[in-house]
Amino acid sequence: MNLFFKKLFGKLTKTEKFEKEEGRLLAAYKRYCDVQTSAELKEYTELFHIVKSAAFQEKKKTLQNRKFSDTEEYRDARKYEKLENNADVKQYFQTLVSPSLKEYLEFKKTPDYEKLGDPNIWKTDERLSQFKAYEKSAEFKNFERLNGSYIIKEYEKLRNIVTTDEFKQRKAFWENKDRWKTTEEYKQEQRFYELQRTESILFYEKTNPKEFQKLDEWKLTFEDTFDGNTLSNQWSQGNYHRAQSLKRIYSLANEKQATTDGSNVQVTNSTMNINTLSERVKGLTWDPSKGFFSKEFAFTSGAVNTGDFFQQRYGKIQAKIRIVNKKSDVSHAFWLGTDGKLPHINIFAYNGKEISVGLCTLQGNEVKKDRDVIKGISAENYYVYTLEWTPQEIVWKVNNITVKKVKNNISSAMYLAFNSFIGPNNEGGNATMQVEWVKAYLPKSMVTIKH
Repeated sequence: MNLFFKKLFGKLTKTEKFEKEEGRLLAAYKRYCDVQTSAELKEYTELFHIVKSAAFQEKKKTLQNRKFSDTEEYRDARKYEKLENNADVKQYFQTLVSPSLKEYLEFKKTPDYEKLGDPNIWKTDERLSQFKAYEKSAEFKNFERLNGSYIIKEYEKLRNIVTTDEFKQRKAFWENKDRWKTTEEYKQEQRFYELQRTESILFYEKTNPKEFQKLDEWKLTFEDTFDGNTLSNQWSQGNYHRAQSLKRIYSLANEKQATTDGSNVQVTNSTMNINTLSERVKGLTWDPSKGFFSKEFAFTSGAVNTGDFFQQRYGKIQAKIRIVNKKSDVSHAFWLGTDGKLPHINIFAYNGKEISVGLCTLQGNEVKKDRDVIKGISAENYYVYTLEWTPQEIVWKVNNITVKKVKNNISSAMYLAFNSFIGPNNEGGNATMQVEWVKAYLPKSMVTIKH
């Protein structure tokens, strides 16, 4: 595929912009997930359902708009006040505690009380005349009329209500025109608005989760950003074999460089550098017909793999790569491999002249190679090379552009590898493959699959 016109017309996103946008999206997604599981959002959501409910809004409206004169407290207080100020009621309670009533009631219990029914008797007895006069008085008649009456019962009932602290508090509440601001509901509403204004909730509310739909499909399974001064223990030097006892640091018979045990792989400035150098050394080589033997090489280089630490079946694998001194006739590759020689997938390959992607598989006894050259971009510039591998197909991308698709017939778990080498068609020279980061993802739907 020729990316020249896609690059020219801006369809190929510049690496810096592509990486920045992916970084922004990842950071936003992480923040969104953090807010989504936060206690702050939980509280906000709970308050939202409370504050926005019809019952809450109706109560708020009632508390803000109801007049004191429309309340039961007002009616009870007014009725009590009227009864308390009623002259007859006042007179009743004065009589109730008077010595005259007490004396009369005590007298009423005696046999002499019957004499009040005979004028001939009580008129001739001063004491009886006094009791008879009290019995006929307006004060006593008022007492008799009200004693045990509905009016007194109502007054006493209201007095028992309005004199309590609870009633006084309710009355004071309804008399207060700003009563809404004294309620727990008001506090809930204010807390809701306070949370609504926080940066995290504002971010969460204005973010469309569909923006993260593709990100949400993936789970990060491997990552190295080369932040230290040495290569992490996620990597092994040389070639990978399942058996630890087998030799791993060697070159193939048709290669012109000695593969060293890490001296050509350096980590500086958050970048892994695989350096190919012009220097004469003796190194181990492998020839299928001769086995292992030592020979002298004019160049050295390096290879690293994740075979012991990480292998994965399917998913997305990507790395940010460039070649320094690309004019040197040296090959470089970022690839996936298995314990056997095949299958083999090149996510990025540069043979000293051109960039390519592709794969090699074994079909029966026949090796099938499927390779596409990528034109229009320079290997000396950083690009993000991505492989998306599903049970159905394998897709290669450079930044945001798909450059190759094939139907998938590979189901083996594979490890990640980077190496630089001088093949039979290379003249050699000094060159460096620089890798700023490498990542692997697995679809969340496949996380339980062994890898």
